[in-house]
Amino acid sequence: MKPLAMLASLVLAGCANGPTNTAETCFVNAKAWPSCTRSDGWGFEEGRYCIARSFCPDRRNGMPAGAGRDAPVDAQATRATRDLYTWLRSTWGRYVLSGQSDLTWKDAIDMAERVHADTGKYPALMGYDFMNYGMPPGSADGQRQTEEAIAWARRGGLVAFSWHWRDPALLRTPSVNKANFYVRDANPGNNTAFTIPVAGNALDSTSPALRQIDDGIDLVAAELKKLAGAGVTVLWRPLHEASGNDGDGWFWWGRARNDGVPQAYASILLWRHMYDRLVNVHGLHNLIWVWNGQDPAWYPGDDVVDIISHDIYDEGDNKAYGSQLRTYLQARRTTPENKPVALSENGYIPDPDKLAADGAWWLWFMTWNDRDTPAGVTAKENFWTGEYYNTNAHKRKVYHHPLVITLDRVPRHLAAPVR
Repeated sequence: MKPLAMLASLVLAGCANGPTNTAETCFVNAKAWPSCTRSDGWGFEEGRYCIARSFCPDRRNGMPAGAGRDAPVDAQATRATRDLYTWLRSTWGRYVLSGQSDLTWKDAIDMAERVHADTGKYPALMGYDFMNYGMPPGSADGQRQTEEAIAWARRGGLVAFSWHWRDPALLRTPSVNKANFYVRDANPGNNTAFTIPVAGNALDSTSPALRQIDDGIDLVAAELKKLAGAGVTVLWRPLHEASGNDGDGWFWWGRARNDGVPQAYASILLWRHMYDRLVNVHGLHNLIWVWNGQDPAWYPGDDVVDIISHDIYDEGDNKAYGSQLRTYLQARRTTPENKPVALSENGYIPDPDKLAADGAWWLWFMTWNDRDTPAGVTAKENFWTGEYYNTNAHKRKVYHHPLVITLDRVPRHLAAPVR
């Protein structure tokens, strides 16, 4: 099968022979780009990068219409994956799934149990991370996330995975302990210079960096295959927060570039390459693809995205527990195709009554984790325990609200089989 980068007509139409329309421009992250003539997304014409008028974020004002897809974008998705997708679609707009991020770098702290201790309920969805995979065995916590996720799925819980992808150039080297994902870490010595390799309108197949990227994808593919073998469907959210703050990417997959390549275009190429490698090369069909680019100009295409998500850390909320309607509508307008929208990271948990009143039907919320402190400590870095963000009364209200699905309300047929 040809790589998806060659097949993409929605986002990656090359249009190499057509002239760009310099009379019209589109601003993406405060930078002007000429309009393409025959592309439906980003393009590369006459040796210049351009963006289609219809893909320009300022022109996306209408809300999606129609019912949306009745099956995942992967036509070969497993029966369990299709069943979960169908149930999620039927849930969206009626209920909100409760979600909690695991403390993925501290094995001794069980975030699901902290939720239960404070509310008497468990979340429907737990979020895990492959961040420390590839590190030397025993050198860091967080290398049993796959096993923890399988155990959770066998209890009937739903599983999401993200990936703080460490510098691919260092992952399989003796310097792996120095591999980081930040472009500008608080400690400059931890910064990574890794950049997505792009040549013209495609990833640079001659670059050693692309081989290093494939090595990284293959690393997590091995873990995703373990999950597939256990019958676990994964809500897969790679390359998260790609656009950073208004295009100032804080991870290497969204970093600023000095070669004239649009950051958004490079990120899209990488997303589509990852989709192709995981689905078509590794044969992984237990994934529901959750895009979290945070900016519609970074959207990789309807054919490789099942769910659109957004991360919100709104310090101005100040315990009003608002619905975040404005961001919800922004996410909905990402594409004309009617796709569910999830709140994939949050500090304050929106009040379910406000979600219903405003029509901000986030498919799930996913409260971020704590730092390494005892339970009950109120601190800015503790997103669940304590009361810096969510009071104990608010937590109990949310987890006992009739519109919120907790673990005990997830249909049993969605549980992973015990083998």
